[in-house]
Amino acid sequence: MSKIHASTQFINVMVKVKVGDEPGTYKVHTAPAMPCVTEPDTVVNYQIYEDDNEGIVFTGMIIKTLGNNQLSAPSISLSGKQLTFIDANTSKVDISFNLTFKNAAGVEFMHDPQVKNDPQR
Repeated sequence: MSKIHASTQFINVMVKVKVGDEPGTYKVHTAPAMPCVTEPDTVVNYQIYEDDNEGIVFTGMIIKTLGNNQLSAPSISLSGKQLTFIDANTSKVDISFNLTFKNAAGVEFMHDPQVKNDPQR
C-alpha cells in the first residue's frame, strides 16, 4: 500500500462573532488571530463556529494590502459559514484584508484580520 502525502498546506481559522456593546455592532475573534503561511499555494479557510444565534454569514473579502497578488478571490460556502482562499505565499509580507459579514436582518459589518506570509522555499 502506498502512502500519499498531501502537498497542499491547509489552515483553518475559527471565527467567533459576538454581539457588540452598541446595537448593530459585533465583536469578531479569530483563532489563530494571524495565521502564518509557510508553504506555497496554501488553502486558508475562515469558518464561523459561533455567532450568538444572529445568523451571521460571510459576504466577501476586500484585500487592503494591494500590489502583491498573494491571495486568490474568495469562495464562500453555500451556507455562508465558510470563506476560503488560496495564498500563493511567494513573498514575505503581512497581508491586511477585510472579511465582510451580514446578519439575518441584513446588517453588514467587517473585520480586519491579517495573514503573515513567510515563504520557506
